[in-house]
Amino acid sequence: MSFIEVRNVSFGYGRKTPFEVQALKDVSFSIEKGECVSVIGHTGSGKSTLMQMLNALIKPESGEILLDGKDINENKKTEAAARFRVGLCFQYPEYQLFGETCFEDIAFGPKNMGLHEDEIKRRVSLAADFVGLSKEKLSASPFDLSGGQKRRCAIAGVMAMLPEVLILDEPTAGLDPSGRDRVLEIIKKYRENTGATVILVTHSMEIAACVSDRILVLRKGEVACFGTPSEIFSRGEELIEMGLNVPSFTKIIIALKKKGFDVNEVYTIDDAASEIKKLLKGAGV
Repeated sequence: MSFIEVRNVSFGYGRKTPFEVQALKDVSFSIEKGECVSVIGHTGSGKSTLMQMLNALIKPESGEILLDGKDINENKKTEAAARFRVGLCFQYPEYQLFGETCFEDIAFGPKNMGLHEDEIKRRVSLAADFVGLSKEKLSASPFDLSGGQKRRCAIAGVMAMLPEVLILDEPTAGLDPSGRDRVLEIIKKYRENTGATVILVTHSMEIAACVSDRILVLRKGEVACFGTPSEIFSRGEELIEMGLNVPSFTKIIIALKKKGFDVNEVYTIDDAASEIKKLLKGAGV
């Protein structure tokens, strides 16, 4: 049995109104413990609805979601437990900061878990270490931090609960390349140190290709495909037809193949560089 199982889940908004929208339709997939899964799809494909369901914030109209074999929506107790076991970090989480100090903000989740004061302090210190916030910053107001530091403080607030599943909705949105790489390194560090399962919602095909064990593609509320990066991006032309981007280096290789060049399809920038070097060497360049 897989760690997370989504079974035939459907959900719609605005039922019996002129604004009715089918957000998810008979969605099924499973995720293994410790995996990193990226979720991609057009705006309106159901990504955010699905992520909130995994955190028990939204109940399916039909179907079920199992965490470690148990239905998270069985009762209020299982729902509450799921919200601590599955940490959800919304897009632009820095807009949700509210504490007078960074410590207070990061401690909010652990306090709601009913933990002892010493354990709360330990969790805050650990989370701050994960995201690279110094002890001095913990006593500062989160509103005095830089934009990147605010993002990291907000992520630390989720990590302080030590969730077994960490869901991040566009965690690198709006960041420069340096800030993006730092956030990805934070996620990697948390996963390596805790063994957590990570689910990453992203519009960046490059990020999905480089960090994921598997990629889930949603299209109009349904699972279009689910597989390893190589399996997903080998269907590059199909993804483009869906209106989704593929990694820019994959596009280059696809274009070269169409021109008759003998190249293998690739899904990382290093592999793309190797293929192009091979072509240039063969041409005597």
